[in-house]
Amino acid sequence: MTAGTVIIGMGNPLLSDDGVGIAVAHAVAERLQRTMKLTVTELHTGGIRLMEAMAGFKRAVVVDAMLSGAAPGTLLQFDPADFVTTKNTFSSHDTDFATAYDLGRMAGVSLPEQVSFWGIEAREFDLFGEQFTDEVAAAVPGAVDRIIAQLVAWEGEA
Repeated sequence: MTAGTVIIGMGNPLLSDDGVGIAVAHAVAERLQRTMKLTVTELHTGGIRLMEAMAGFKRAVVVDAMLSGAAPGTLLQFDPADFVTTKNTFSSHDTDFATAYDLGRMAGVSLPEQVSFWGIEAREFDLFGEQFTDEVAAAVPGAVDRIIAQLVAWEGEA
């Protein structure tokens, strides 16, 4: 296992607000590049690929856009135990994160003990464009600050 942290930005940067996870991941890494060993990974799918992206790291932070019904721009933090199922649960090609994580552990994959998920409520997922809606753009600095605070706290625990 490495001593580092992986920040996984999820989404599609060509679909408006769906790219916010990737933008936040890169912004966090840019601010901490001189003080912390970080790796940034971009993913467009979850499940097994998400578990594989975490393999070998001590800590993992996942950032993604979400559609939960909250006000656009709302930032929420989730624990891995919060995820029971995803839209890929019934696919023969992938599975949900909780199942993938458990399978990885059973297979002996070195997975992080500290994992957090951050979701930013999106307004627009269906239109092509590289610009975020106003609410999502306004949420980015706060998301970056809160994730950095968590990473610094994790470093303090080490």
